[in-house]
Amino acid sequence: MNLVAAGSAFPINSFSQRECFDAMQAADFWQELNGRSRVVIEKVLNGDSGIQKRHFALDSLEQAWSRGAQELNEAYEKEAPDLAAKAIQNAIARSGHRLDQVDAVFVSSCTGYLCPGVSSHMAEKLGLRADVFLQDMTGLGCGAAVPLLRAADGVIARNPNAVVITVAVEVCSAAFYVENDFGVLISTCLFGDGAAAAVWVGSGGQWKVSDFSSLHIPKEREKIRFTNAKGRLRNQLDRSVPELAGATVQKLYEKRKQEPQAWITHGGGRDVIDALEQRLQVGELNLARGVMRDYGNLSSPSVLVALERFLEQENADVEHAWMCAFGAGFSAHSCELQRL
Repeated sequence: MNLVAAGSAFPINSFSQRECFDAMQAADFWQELNGRSRVVIEKVLNGDSGIQKRHFALDSLEQAWSRGAQELNEAYEKEAPDLAAKAIQNAIARSGHRLDQVDAVFVSSCTGYLCPGVSSHMAEKLGLRADVFLQDMTGLGCGAAVPLLRAADGVIARNPNAVVITVAVEVCSAAFYVENDFGVLISTCLFGDGAAAAVWVGSGGQWKVSDFSSLHIPKEREKIRFTNAKGRLRNQLDRSVPELAGATVQKLYEKRKQEPQAWITHGGGRDVIDALEQRLQVGELNLARGVMRDYGNLSSPSVLVALERFLEQENADVEHAWMCAFGAGFSAHSCELQRL
């Protein structure tokens, strides 16, 4: 399977970490938090988190913490298909293909639930053909984008002339939850909204993707997962996640087929990126840090936004790249890209 193009989309409104801190201080829940929780929030939002701004599908930050379960569900249903459609439009515009040439679309998302899925709503917005194959993937959290590619690879293996799109979309602002729990608070301070898509074909394109690999560690499931809290999503995040991510990704990296000259990874957060750099010993993961700086943790779209940035760079000396995402499960997934 070969990569043709990638594109992303984000809500118009963006907010600095300082603006987020000021809004949280003014929120009704602030007085209900204990002193330790307030210190954690201030340290992350006013400290060196590696994030300059985050985009939210909100008119104001006050909405982020004042909406009930029904309002959050409605926000996801409205925003997720729209962001996914915009990302696909941006990717298609770069690919040289038309929307009526698309044969299959794979969608990943975990910050809300729709039935029929995001793919159905997105396909209607884009006016895709009625016979396009649509597949939604959920339950893999931040790591979903690479398994999405693996599923698309299977379709193209059976249909070499197909044009396939993979798109990851998350409305993290529809899954914000605040309580006196370290991991929950950290999540609220790191995640942002966005979508990213890639266009794939059987021949042509710029890069060939191959050598997929995955690791699943169910015994670590409780360290990073969504739980349900009064009808709302609550992101459970353990302090050990950076080390867990680093150790698991290292095992995947040791299975690589070739030595890469570029590393396209999900970030997760400053401490996670630090752990990856230490474990992989590949220098600074500039793509992951750049996405984190400009958008925060986007969950599943993060690695595809990093891929988009990789394609935009001057990479004449790069013949081989390694791509990796990880998240709930605990799971981690990788693949390799070879220049055509």
